Amino acid sequence: MHDIIVKTTTDEDFTEAIFLLIDYMVELPRTQRTRDRLATLLGHPSNSDELKNTLKLFENVIRKYCVGELDEGQLRAHFSQLPANRQQRAVEIVNLRKPEIAQRLIDEVNRREGGVPLVESFDWDVSWVMGSSSLASLRKQLCTVVFACRDVDSKPKTVSFEMEREQVDEVIRHLEAVV
Repeated sequence: MHDIIVKTTTDEDFTEAIFLLIDYMVELPRTQRTRDRLATLLGHPSNSDELKNTLKLFENVIRKYCVGELDEGQLRAHFSQLPANRQQRAVEIVNLRKPEIAQRLIDEVNRREGGVPLVESFDWDVSWVMGSSSLASLRKQLCTVVFACRDVDSKPKTVSFEMEREQVDEVIRHLEAVV
């Protein structure tokens, strides 16, 4: 196990450094400004191997924690060179930013999987069509489904479609078979 070395002069600088480490992990594209501020807080040149190793190690450990490969105790163990109050603060900050980190990991997987939009939520409704311009006696039940998605560039995208009752029944059968 490797210790993540985060040496700062004050507790405020330590807190800022942990936030910046997470910022650097989740931001796309990664900015030189964040890297430079981290380098200043940690006392490393911005192109140093020490900073590169800290960034890489921090990202790997936090990824493992966010996907459940590490528990909180194992996460703390990676900060064993720190006093207990700073270990606690690091865990608190990571837990605070965990949803944002998880979203970044989901976006990363989504980009790797060939650009399939990621469904964030969906809505549906059922309506009766009581006629059309060509057939006044048409009576048909339609289900409209709207998916709120994010594409590979994390931009919102809406996908919607209509299904007739038979298609809805078929979708339900397939879903029940999966469960």
